[in-house]
Amino acid sequence: MNRIPEHRALFGVDVVGAARNEGHHLTAVRQAVDMMVEQALRRGGIGSADVLEWETTGDGALLTLPSGWLGALLDVAHHLDTIAEEHNRWYKPDIRFRIAVEVGPVGPQPGLYEPKIAHARLLGAPAFKELFARCAEHNPDTTTCLILSEQALRAVFGGGYTRYARRSDFAPVPVRHKEFAETAWVRVPGFDARSIREFAARAEPRESPATPHSVTNTVHGTMNGVQAGTITGGVHIGGPR
Repeated sequence: MNRIPEHRALFGVDVVGAARNEGHHLTAVRQAVDMMVEQALRRGGIGSADVLEWETTGDGALLTLPSGWLGALLDVAHHLDTIAEEHNRWYKPDIRFRIAVEVGPVGPQPGLYEPKIAHARLLGAPAFKELFARCAEHNPDTTTCLILSEQALRAVFGGGYTRYARRSDFAPVPVRHKEFAETAWVRVPGFDARSIREFAARAEPRESPATPHSVTNTVHGTMNGVQAGTITGGVHIGGPR
């Protein structure tokens, strides 16, 4: 009988707008991201030996740690915001992060574990990206945005497991991404929970496909043309075939 894997804490970052950077900046950004995350971990009291797995995700990273570090990872997100602000004062291009935290059973071997899939959905959710963009428009100095699942929030704030992150800073945000649908919790430094809820509620609806409509043509005498909406299949105009 298979045993449920040990619960692990997942901490992932994506660099906002990484694709817009010039090619010669990509290596420098990649090195800076690793350095900044390592520095944030140290400030949060987490050593390199505590990280069970560090996966490079192109323009970001996904870290797997024992679940006992879950609360500290929220503080790591706090430190990463400060470190990114310091970096952007002196270096270009600016580096801004979307950050996601999740918890759940993850095995020791590489694989598509449900918590890793959920983590990817949280980090890539359109509503989360749009919320970050809206906050950045309101305050161009916005550097990071943190999202975590309901279960991660309950686990962390069920006790005194953080030094800097506060429960009152997080606002509920409904997110949908592919098959994933959940109310997640978002923190954006510089914005209170009420402002985050308001920004999320004002999200512009995505355009829906045009509704097909029918067109009726009435012809008297010789027909030289036809008016039509969307056409599928073959169309034949003329005499008997």
